[in-house]
Order: sequence, then C-alpha cells, then structure tokens
Amino acid sequence: MVLSPAERKNGRLSKNKLSLALRALSEVGYVVIEGVIPGDFIHETKQVCNRTLHRYLKKEENRQHCIDDRAGHVGMSAPCKMPFMDAQIIENSFAMQILHEAMDGDFFCTFYNTNTAWPGSGVQRIHRDTKQLFPGLPFSLPIHMVVVNIPLVDFTIENGATEVWPGSHLICDDQNESRINAERAQTLPSVRTVMRAGSVVVRDMRMWHRGMPNRTDTIRTMLALVYFRGFLNRDSQLTIPRSSWDQMTEQSKHLFRFNKIGR
Repeated sequence: MVLSPAERKNGRLSKNKLSLALRALSEVGYVVIEGVIPGDFIHETKQVCNRTLHRYLKKEENRQHCIDDRAGHVGMSAPCKMPFMDAQIIENSFAMQILHEAMDGDFFCTFYNTNTAWPGSGVQRIHRDTKQLFPGLPFSLPIHMVVVNIPLVDFTIENGATEVWPGSHLICDDQNESRINAERAQTLPSVRTVMRAGSVVVRDMRMWHRGMPNRTDTIRTMLALVYFRGFLNRDSQLTIPRSSWDQMTEQSKHLFRFNKIGR
C-alpha cells in the first residue's frame, strides 16, 4: 500500500485506503504500508540497533538463547530507550489507525523485539506466533494479537525477506503454534515480504510465516512490536527506564501502561 501525498502529510489513511487495509488484514492476514518512516531516522535507528546487537551477542549465553534453531535468525529484545521508543515507531499513526479499528480501540503493548537474519542464515521452520483464541471452534474469531514490523533495511529476496502464507491466519484445523505441516504449506501459495526500509507491516500473529536465508554480507534487521486486545493477559515483558518514560507521549504511555517503569 502506497501513501498519497495528502496521507503522508496528515499522518492518516484516507477512508477508502483504511477500508482496504482492514480488509487485507482480515482476509489476507497482513498489510504493508510502504516507506512510512523517514530514511534518516531509520538509518540512525539501524546504526544503534546494530551496535546493540553486536554487544549483546558477545555473550555466549545470549547467543544460545536468542538464535532460532541455530540457523542464524536472531531475536533480541529492543532496548526501551530512544530512538527505539520514539513515537514514530511505537505509536506509528498509520498502524494505530488500523489497530484502533481492527481491535475496537482497546489494545496495549508488552512485547518489543528485534528480528535479524544474519549473513549465511538458513531457513526457519514454518510457524505461527499465536494460536486461535478458542481452538475448538471450527471458525476463526476476529484478530486478537497483532505484530507491527518495521524493517530497518530494504527487505529483498537476497537478504531474506520473510515468507508468509496469505489467509493462513484463518486456518482452524492445525493448532500447533510452533510447527506447521511443511507438506501442507507447500500446497498453499506463499509470498515474500519485499519492501523498503521504514515501511510498516501490520500482521495477524496467527499467520504462518518463516525467516529466509540471508545471502548478503550485511545483517537484515526489523523491529517487532506486539499489540494485544485489552482483555488478554497483561503480564509485563518490558522494563522502561524512567528517563525514556518521561520522554514518551501520553498515547505511548497509554499503550505501554502495563509495563514496569525502572529507574
């Protein structure tokens, strides 16, 4: 989805574009809004993220903990400080507009991660990040968990753009959240999320997906913020430093209201 000059200026999707975005999220399972966040800010965030990631991986226990299947796909909690806690990221106006309608205006964030495909990484197993809310039902209920991804570099086939299975969030007869039947997945169409750095992806977390090989010599990183409907478990996953909290807008504080505030 490409923003018009008016939408970019106003920070909001038009009525028709919002309707299309909501339909895509409901029927396809995700929507991509191209080139939302300014390039200079994304570049700055990437530099900080890369430095933080390299420091984090110097510790052996961190390498063992965060590398998925030892295939070179690295998950690291995002530091709860600037620039990661900037409003452009954590309360992106286009993502918030979609989530407000999709989740009836009542949602919060208690999980914030970074996902990186290291050079030479392999293929992740196909998985979904959460199950259906009531697995025993023969139909899918409305969305209850959303991840907002923001790529910090251009996502290409060469550097491991994520593979997703459109419509798989509606599948109700396979409730294994950690391992999807690969043979069945091969019979269904999939696409790669090729997109520009600074784009915003809003994805239903029930959707089948996997990380793909990074065949370049640079790391491929994106941010991942998880937003939950208001009635779900509110256990805090984050500790936000007081210095960061004091810089956050009132809307951001409301979104992160169930997290711990540190010193």
